Amino acid sequence: MYFFYNILLNIITLILIPYYAYNGLRSGEELGLRERFAFYRDDLKLIFPADMVIWVHAASAGETLAAKEFIEGLRDKYPSARIVFSNMTPTGRKIAREKIDTADCFIYLPLDLKWIVKRAVKFFKPELFVLIETELWPNLIKELDSTDCSIMLASGRISDDTFNKYKYMSAIMEDMLHRIDIISMQSREGYNKIIELGAPEDHVCINGNLKYDIDVGNLNKDKLAKKRELFNLKENTPVLTAGSTHKGEEEKILDVYKELKNDFSRLKLFLAPRYVERREELQSLCGEYNFNSVLYTKLKKGFYVENNSADIVIVDTMGELADLYYFADIIFVGGSLIKRGGHNVIEAAARSKVVLFGPSMYNFKEERDFLLENNVGFKVKNKEELYQKTYELLSNRDEMEYIGQNAGNILAENRGAVDKHLQLTEFLFKKGVDLNEK
Repeated sequence: MYFFYNILLNIITLILIPYYAYNGLRSGEELGLRERFAFYRDDLKLIFPADMVIWVHAASAGETLAAKEFIEGLRDKYPSARIVFSNMTPTGRKIAREKIDTADCFIYLPLDLKWIVKRAVKFFKPELFVLIETELWPNLIKELDSTDCSIMLASGRISDDTFNKYKYMSAIMEDMLHRIDIISMQSREGYNKIIELGAPEDHVCINGNLKYDIDVGNLNKDKLAKKRELFNLKENTPVLTAGSTHKGEEEKILDVYKELKNDFSRLKLFLAPRYVERREELQSLCGEYNFNSVLYTKLKKGFYVENNSADIVIVDTMGELADLYYFADIIFVGGSLIKRGGHNVIEAAARSKVVLFGPSMYNFKEERDFLLENNVGFKVKNKEELYQKTYELLSNRDEMEYIGQNAGNILAENRGAVDKHLQLTEFLFKKGVDLNEK
C-alpha cells in the first residue's frame, strides 16, 4: 500500500515542483524548497537534536492561530524543550513568525517522500509530534513511529471533502491511524468519522476545539484611538466587515453595501480578501461601484490620513484581521456565499461581534452549528438575506450589541481545549512509551 502511494507521490512531486518554483519566483513568495527537502540551516545544527524536542505542525493560517495558545502552554509546561513549528504554506509560516514567539524554530513541513522525511526525523529526533486539525502524512507518521516518537492529532476535524478523499486510501489510512497514539477530535461527528476510517477506538477521544481558546487580547486606548483616526471612524460610525472573501463573492457584498448606504450613509466597509494579492482587482471592482476605496497598507504608511473619506478599506495584510474585527459592528465571514466551504467564524465571535455567514460552511460545520445553536451567529442564504439581516441589525443597535456581547461570553464559557490537550502530552511523556506498546 505504501509502495503505490510513494510511486504516485514521486510522480506528483516531479510535476508540481517546477510549477510551484515558477509561481514562487513570479509572486516573490518564499517557498522554502530546501527545507521541504529537509536541508536545514547551519545554525539549526547547533541546537538539534536536543534532549527533548517537541514538533508541532499546523498547515496554514487558521491552524497556526489555533495553535498559538497551545504552543505557549507547551513552553510553560516544558521550559527546557526545543519546540519546532512547521507549516505547509507561506501564509502560515509568515503568521507563525509574527504571532508565535515561544517556538525555537520555524520550518516548512518536509515533502512526504520516504527519504526526505527520514532526513527530517533524523535531524530533529522529536520525542513528541503534534498534528493540528487534519494534516495526515503517511510516510512522515510511519517514520516517526519507527523512532518511538509519540504522535498526537490535536483538535482533529475532518471535513466532508477530506473524509471522502481519505476513504479512497482506506488501507493506508488504517495503518497510519494505528500509528498515532492519541487522536483528539473536536466533536462527536469527527470522532465517528475517524473511527470509520480505521482509527482504533481506544486511541480516540473528544477534547474540543483549540480555536475556542484563541486569545483575542485588547487594544490599549492609545492604539485604539490611533486606529480610529487612521480609519476616520467617528463616534457611532457603523462598520460592516467582510472577512476572508473570494472572487464571485465581493460583487454580492458590494451590492448589499450599496443598498445599505441608502439608509446608513456613514456605513464603512472593511473588505478583507482571502488572498491579499487580489488587492488591485478589488480596488478596480470598488471603482466600478463608484466607491472610494483605500488599501490598508497605504493607510499604515501614512497615505490618505488627512481627510480620508474612503467608503471602503481593503485589508491587504495577513494576520491582522482578528484585530481589525474589533472595529466592526457586524462581521460577514466569506467563502460561504459561494461553494468554498466557509472560513473560521470563531475569531469573529470571540471579538464579541455579530457573525453572519452564507450557506456553504461544510468545512466549519461544528463552529457554524455552535453559533447557530446559541443564537449568536446567523446564516444568510443569498445577498438578499444578507442585506435584510444586516439592515435589521443596524436598525436596532441595542440588540446588535447584546448579541455580540453574548457571543463573547459563550465562547469564554467553552474554552479549555488547550489545557485538555496539554494534559494529553503529559500523559504521553509520563508513559515513556506510546500506546501501541512498540
